[in-house]
Amino acid sequence: MNIRFLAAALLFVFLPMAKGEYRAFLLQIKAKTGEPIRNFPSTLDPEQYRGYFPLAADEKIEYVETWMCRGRTGSLQKICDNPKALPKLPDGAQAPSRSPASPPATKP
Repeated sequence: MNIRFLAAALLFVFLPMAKGEYRAFLLQIKAKTGEPIRNFPSTLDPEQYRGYFPLAADEKIEYVETWMCRGRTGSLQKICDNPKALPKLPDGAQAPSRSPASPPATKP
């Protein structure tokens, strides 16, 4: 049996099992003074974003966080949620610290 045929056959057997992933960014546009203007998730890094969407002369862009998403980006799918983000809490509830080893807050 031809080794090329066998390799091609195996490729087609395992191809449906292939999974994709992509990197997501939380981008922040700031004024030159450093004041944040807006934050938004994107699949474009700051350099790519600048290429597609020119910024005003008094604006700069940087990423605040980045994370990996599983799956495809096609068909205008929503970017996956940041796994590091804390869940939304009901009014009046306090969010836990991101550091599980932090000491409890003390009152002065």
